[in-house]
Amino acid sequence: MKEKRKRYSVYGDSISTFAGISPAGGVFYDGWDGSRSGVLCPEDTWWMQVILASGGLLGSNNSYSGSMVSGGELLSGTSWERLRALGERGTPDVILVNMGANDWGFGIPPTEFEYEYRRMLQRMKKLYPEAVIYCATLAEGEKPEDEIAFFNAEGVLSRRIYSEKICKVSGEENVRLADIAKYGRSYGTIDGIHPNKRGMKTLADLWLREMREDRRL
Repeated sequence: MKEKRKRYSVYGDSISTFAGISPAGGVFYDGWDGSRSGVLCPEDTWWMQVILASGGLLGSNNSYSGSMVSGGELLSGTSWERLRALGERGTPDVILVNMGANDWGFGIPPTEFEYEYRRMLQRMKKLYPEAVIYCATLAEGEKPEDEIAFFNAEGVLSRRIYSEKICKVSGEENVRLADIAKYGRSYGTIDGIHPNKRGMKTLADLWLREMREDRRL
């Protein structure tokens, strides 16, 4: 008997958006940004590559450009409305969480970030108690030459601090960790943050490496 394909939902910020799939009004990969990045179809994104390589199908992608885990607002990671939207196309079997880059970039205090990340996961587990949740740490993006960096990395704390918080909270909340930052492998970008097509492939490879390691445990 053929095994049922698992439904994957995606929860993220601009890095995980794509026109026509993630919510309108918060899409980065569309138009000019999509063209200059080379990310021209869903199969070019990190998350679709992960889902297809895992033999799954896409449920809902509730990724929104500029959103943070923190903030307690409609578009924050803790938003009940956003979290409920992860089940709009069927209850997810797996949820891929790729958030925290904006909290880092906008200098949210690490203690606040830890508190809000925990609250986000607790709400997510309450809504989807049977789902397998994977949380990614923050990989480093390559700064392309002759381009203005999206964030002034010298003006904020190290991403490593936020990745450590993600590792800590994921363990304490008993969800899966995709520690893509631990490999020290940077991904190609158009501005130091947003992946180009090559960078999306790098992120997908790191995600899949972590997920395969997790399944061996």
